[in-house]
Amino acid sequence: MAEPAPDPEAGDCAGFTLVEMLVALALAALIGVMLAQALSLTGTIAGVSARFAGAEEVQAVRDHLRRTLGDLAGRRPDGTLPPFAGGSDGLSGLLAANRDVERDAEQRLDLRAVPGAAGLDLVEGRGPAQALATDAGTPMPERLLGGLARLELRYFGSPAPRQPPQWLAGWSRRDAAPALVEIRIDFPASDRRRWAPLLIPVAVRP
Repeated sequence: MAEPAPDPEAGDCAGFTLVEMLVALALAALIGVMLAQALSLTGTIAGVSARFAGAEEVQAVRDHLRRTLGDLAGRRPDGTLPPFAGGSDGLSGLLAANRDVERDAEQRLDLRAVPGAAGLDLVEGRGPAQALATDAGTPMPERLLGGLARLELRYFGSPAPRQPPQWLAGWSRRDAAPALVEIRIDFPASDRRRWAPLLIPVAVRP
């Protein structure tokens, strides 16, 4: 008994199905590659956006510190100097009266680093000028910048009468304020924010 001849149409269907599977696998692989590239691009965009946001935050704080420390009170009309005290991790001084910003009298300023939720926080406090002389009534601090690894302040000026100016880790001279304040801030290694050393002239008013 002769065997039935193979059906040519059945072979064509089997071959066509195999081709479809190969095409489908190729398309799936292509889609996977495109999705991976899209996710990578999304992550890159998010990282760039976060970096720009961090840079804007840092720049805003730097501008604020320039204005604030530049507005510290200098020599008063009666010849006296307002108190100023500075350490490596903070400073206290008096802001000059300035009607343009609705500050009718001198105001105490405190700037320092305190422990925060993620490292150190740079905080600023303001209050009555009399509190600086008595060390009482510490102003309620306002957070300027968070997530710091280190804050370091230095002061440039003459440490005593008739001595040449130099950089100092602290300022305790009562009859003069420093000419410059340098603010250095370090962030954790994983933090994309950067802070270049900031030099601020302390205003000396006649």
